[in-house]
Amino acid sequence: MALQFSIFGVVLLISAFIILFLSIYGYKYRSTNLNKYFSLMMFFGFLWCLGSAMDAFSIEPWLKIFWVQIAYIGVATVPPLWFILILCYGGYEKYLKPYIFILLMILPFLIILLAFTYSQHQLLWTNIIPATNDPGSLLIYVHDPFFWTYIVYSFALIIMGIIILLKILSSTSKIYRSQIYFLIFSGLTPIIFSILYTSGSVHIPGLDITPLGITFSGIFIAIAIFKYDFLAIRPIINEVLIKSMENGLLVFDDKDTLIEVNPAAGLIGINEEQLGQNFYHIFRDFSNIISAYKDQKPQSEFYIPDPWNLWIQLQITAIKENRSKLGTMLIIQNVTKRKMVENQLSHSEERFKMLTDLSPDAILVVINEEIVFANKSSYKLFGAKNSKEIIGRNIIDFIHPQYKQICKNRLYQVNVERKSLDFLEEKIISIDNQKKDIEIGDVPITYNNLPAVQMVIRDITERKKLEKSLKKSLEEKDLMMKEIHHRVKNNLMVIQSLLNLQSKYIKDPEVTNIFKESQNRAKSMALIHQRLYQSEDLKRIDFGEYAQALSIDLFNTYVTNKDKINLDVNVESLKLDINTAIPLGLILMKYFLIV
Repeated sequence: MALQFSIFGVVLLISAFIILFLSIYGYKYRSTNLNKYFSLMMFFGFLWCLGSAMDAFSIEPWLKIFWVQIAYIGVATVPPLWFILILCYGGYEKYLKPYIFILLMILPFLIILLAFTYSQHQLLWTNIIPATNDPGSLLIYVHDPFFWTYIVYSFALIIMGIIILLKILSSTSKIYRSQIYFLIFSGLTPIIFSILYTSGSVHIPGLDITPLGITFSGIFIAIAIFKYDFLAIRPIINEVLIKSMENGLLVFDDKDTLIEVNPAAGLIGINEEQLGQNFYHIFRDFSNIISAYKDQKPQSEFYIPDPWNLWIQLQITAIKENRSKLGTMLIIQNVTKRKMVENQLSHSEERFKMLTDLSPDAILVVINEEIVFANKSSYKLFGAKNSKEIIGRNIIDFIHPQYKQICKNRLYQVNVERKSLDFLEEKIISIDNQKKDIEIGDVPITYNNLPAVQMVIRDITERKKLEKSLKKSLEEKDLMMKEIHHRVKNNLMVIQSLLNLQSKYIKDPEVTNIFKESQNRAKSMALIHQRLYQSEDLKRIDFGEYAQALSIDLFNTYVTNKDKINLDVNVESLKLDINTAIPLGLILMKYFLIV
């Protein structure tokens, strides 16, 4: 084996293990698809270099062919995997469907199969001949059209990948351009070395220098990884996500260097000219932003004075992978309009508070049972000293246990069904443990852009006490009136009885009739008072019932032959007061006497 071939094998063997190290490095941080594809590509690149190196070291032809077959596993798979890697890097992962993988790998798998079965068909190599008669001489592989088909296929994939990288290069920030340059070189070098080999430009028969292209490709990728953070923070080149964002986006690496900025960041005067500058230099005039960045506050709002005169909302997100901080992303949103609306709402709320504080009734605003607003009258009603003792508490906590479910049902009707409810009597228990009777009315409102319930609560404790006192007084008066009517009736009955006793000693019929008429008058008035004290209405009686009862009494008194005379009373129910009923009763009695 010639010395130059041994040196060539050593170089390839060293390259193989460097590439293997890169594969292991990518596998270690395989949290993203980019790392997975990179690790896989590097592993097959390792097989390519290893097979080529062992081919250079081998002496027996069959062993040299075996190691070339091993190398062809990498030869067939590295180009499509490099293309897949570039698609992932450029943000085209949506195209990496399972069927795309299968389509990309059909020809590589066929080439590998043809390489391991060449002796049976000779479709990949039509002939394999030694370059010289010396032991360990290089082998010359006479290529079949299948080989050239795959060369065109792999070149096409690499060229398409380079076109994607050039497109990325034209639209990305300059901080990524060095990284992209090295990725382009990693695709170009295998093509260049492959062209030199296939075109016969190498004057050593049988020497395939393409693996050297893989070696240089691995070197370029290593530079992209370790110097330009290829596998750490990469650009998401998607105009929809970054370039067209309405909010300003800035990305800083772990050394606080600006590596990405979109056009919207110009709202505070930051643009691509500041790429590569340190965070603290860029924001030296923004002390609030520097403070939030140091404290890593997830979200903050600041007013930026002249010349911008705007409110911004700053969101700070740490970019991490496997607990390692790779950088920081800042999103800056212009919230000036929202702040103006909030100020207007705040002024409206102040006016609302001033108006409600003039109300003698308690006015509350409740969101999901939580009290978010209370006027001054509410403090007195709930026994509080200030709003802090009420706001933030659950309104149900103040409701008497007897009315808790009723209150919950009303809140549901107002808050969910958006119904206005009339005043209803309930009870509350104040902070100082006083039970109070209230009237409460609920209406749906919108408070701070949220559905809410406005409660108007009126303290009716004193009114309820007064009503109770009046009711008791009326009951006493009713009892007294019944007693009066009962006594008047009894006195009239006594008079009737006296007249009846006295009439027995009178012989003159005319005088007897006078006594009997007086007796009936007393009986008529007594009957009215009897009806009154037995009635629920002490001022009015049902004259229909009274007339019927009086007629029956008079009929029994004056009609001696009841078989010949029938009493038929046809009167309607009519309510009359005592002053009207007594004269009408006397008229009715007089009518009986005349008849």
